[in-house]
Amino acid sequence: MYLGNKKGVIMASGFYKEALKKGQKEKRICINEGRDPYLPSLDKIISSDKILTERYIGVMQVSAEWIVGTRTASRANAFARNFMPLLAPQSEFGMKWGELCESHVEEGIHDSVKVYEYMNRYYVQEGNKRVSVLKFFDAVAVSAEVYRLLPVKDGSKEVEIYYEMLEFFECSKINYLEFSDLGCFKQIQKLMGKAPNE
Repeated sequence: MYLGNKKGVIMASGFYKEALKKGQKEKRICINEGRDPYLPSLDKIISSDKILTERYIGVMQVSAEWIVGTRTASRANAFARNFMPLLAPQSEFGMKWGELCESHVEEGIHDSVKVYEYMNRYYVQEGNKRVSVLKFFDAVAVSAEVYRLLPVKDGSKEVEIYYEMLEFFECSKINYLEFSDLGCFKQIQKLMGKAPNE
């Protein structure tokens, strides 16, 4: 499938080459630092015994910065750790990325991606190229259909803070705050003159 006109082909090709350079640079940096250069895969990060349950949250705006990987490993190697592409411009992947890029420039990306949220980070199930294009254009947020994977309560501080965040989210619908200490979400509500369940 080809882009609609010659100007569009050249524009999308230029964007893809620029994104590819960013991906290749990120890959080199990660390798030099001894880190995995590809997108993290949620399936490799957690095992099913660490998940208490899965909940459908709905469509919401998600911080692009907190979309950090893919749900499954099958898509991970097509992207560097920063979600920039790594495959050749002439590949089917490169062509589709370019078409999506042109579409975004002309009218924007309207379809929500599908993500799984775990510990307030998001992993893409459907829409990796859309996220890649949006990150290339420095989007602040991405419209996403969110499925939440609740971790088992293991007594760790990290998990306890996460569950405090969930309580705060239930009454505020704010999902872009993070704290490193227990009690901060309750303190925010108190400072705003709200009761714990308001």
